[in-house]
Amino acid sequence: MKLKTSLRQNLKFQAMVLLLSIAGGVYLILEKGLSLSSMKSMIISMSHIYALVLALWLMAHGLITIPRNRWNEGNILQNLNHYYLKVPKLVDTLEDTRISFKEDILQVLILKNNFTSSAVEENFAYRDWILNLANQVPSELEESVGRQYVHSDARSITREQLNEAFMNTLTYSFQGHMYKLRAYNSEYDTLLANVSRLQTLLEAKATEDPEERLRIMSSFGGLISPSANFYLQCYAKPVLARLLSVFLFVISFVIIQSEFFHSTKFSIVNIIVFKTGIHNHNLFQAIFSGILFLYMLFCSLNSLTRLKIFNMYHLVPGHSDPVSTCFYVSYIARLTIPLSYNFLTFFTDRSSIFEDWYGKSIHLTGLFDLMNSWVPRLLLIPVVLTTFNVYERLKKRIGLHSDMYGAWADFDDEEQLLNDENNMDSRNNRRELVIAEAKRTIAMELNRRNQTSRIHLRSFALQNAADSAYERNMQDFNLSLFGGINNRIDTYHDDNSTALVMNADVQGLWSRLGGAVNNFKDAVQSRIARNSSYRDDPLDSYEYDEDAQENLVL
Repeated sequence: MKLKTSLRQNLKFQAMVLLLSIAGGVYLILEKGLSLSSMKSMIISMSHIYALVLALWLMAHGLITIPRNRWNEGNILQNLNHYYLKVPKLVDTLEDTRISFKEDILQVLILKNNFTSSAVEENFAYRDWILNLANQVPSELEESVGRQYVHSDARSITREQLNEAFMNTLTYSFQGHMYKLRAYNSEYDTLLANVSRLQTLLEAKATEDPEERLRIMSSFGGLISPSANFYLQCYAKPVLARLLSVFLFVISFVIIQSEFFHSTKFSIVNIIVFKTGIHNHNLFQAIFSGILFLYMLFCSLNSLTRLKIFNMYHLVPGHSDPVSTCFYVSYIARLTIPLSYNFLTFFTDRSSIFEDWYGKSIHLTGLFDLMNSWVPRLLLIPVVLTTFNVYERLKKRIGLHSDMYGAWADFDDEEQLLNDENNMDSRNNRRELVIAEAKRTIAMELNRRNQTSRIHLRSFALQNAADSAYERNMQDFNLSLFGGINNRIDTYHDDNSTALVMNADVQGLWSRLGGAVNNFKDAVQSRIARNSSYRDDPLDSYEYDEDAQENLVL
């Protein structure tokens, strides 16, 4: 039944593609005539329009969110809340991925225990395959899952089930969950590091004691002094972040204005290049054009990584899986060519080899020429939607609203998770609840990691730690000497002791004398008890109530 449904849906899609191809072919025959060169140009034009729409939509979102995020970094508390709002969803996704990966690990361990013995010839078919998967299991998860493994029929895998299709499915699921868990762990570690750093800065900024502030800032380490690092982290960097945000906002405005007035003399980019004389200096022209184009490309790729439909692909520094790497490399190539030609349209004079080769195919017919001219001007629509956060409201109006995490075409921005409430008070209350829950989650995780010493999120001054530990141990040792009697567990021996306030020397002297007297008294009582004969008391003379009120000595 599922196979028939899949085939039916696939045939519908292929029929739609065929109808569009026939319509495009008929239009091309009527407009330019049917030839091999015109067919090639039509394919190039259609792929260009698709890639241009995607690139401009992604770029429009990045032109607003990137400067906005830099602006948030100028306020430490606001930036900290920005990270806190990401915690609940990331923790839920991380736990779900870990549970799914543990299920795959359990199957791998069952296969390893039952089908890797060299004494059975039937095990050689998939023995290396199973051992290869077992070697990829993380040690910490292997130990926890191994304790859950039980030999039962519900968890057993029969020899009839073990075939190539089963191993292919298990390998695909195992490696997919492993790469996802690695990516989410890396993102979670980065988030914890940022939260820990910003929380430390808030503590240092809130304290009024200079020595306490220097002690807090000494945990950062580095080449500069704690005092200079405090002013750098708490004052200089926020100001620089705000200045960078303003600079990026200006560049974004220049790009948006040039997109709307492209191919005209009113384009700001065209005015800067041709009116200031930059076009007469190849080096300056290359630097200006390179910075502007790289910013456009970076905005598109940054939005691509946040698009929820592509959440299956993750980039991890030094540990990206091959599928995700190939995906992003291919999309860099897909977005670069349409954005490159779109960048040329900022100028009135765009004569170049790229224009001669690529422009002829794009301007093949009047329809493609019209779409290439008006699609960049429609950039204002996603810009307005992103600026005023109206994605959720628009989805509600057209009936595309899904769960609290949005639909497949949304971006992973924490602001959108809180904009689905019409009441401002309820939205603020929800935001506060999310931040409070995130703080508890972060505190528990940092406490767990500090106890297990698995990861150090803050640099630790070993010399200061050793000195403080030495002083603390010396204080505890002195207190244990001075408070000999008062710190005893068996205080019922000290019936005649009184609470006296004295200096350390006198208290230590009387403590030692009292301890010696008590030890001598205990020794005499124990000697007398050993010499006396043992005699049982009759049960009738035993007072249970009085005995229950006595102190028990363990």
